[in-house]
Amino acid sequence: METELSSVDDITRILKISKVTAQRWCRDRRLPAAKIGKSYRIRKDDLDRWYEGKLLDHTTAEH
Repeated sequence: METELSSVDDITRILKISKVTAQRWCRDRRLPAAKIGKSYRIRKDDLDRWYEGKLLDHTTAEH
């Protein structure tokens, strides 16, 4: 099974955040990322789950 990995550059495009913010979120473990060498990588499945959790948090906060 091959796992698709996203780079910080991918994350910035997907989430529409700056590279500095994406790197900080990875470093601070706000995003489920792994540091491989000098770069952070995030599995697509983990990013999808993280995003779904944020949508749920936002939906429940409104009610």
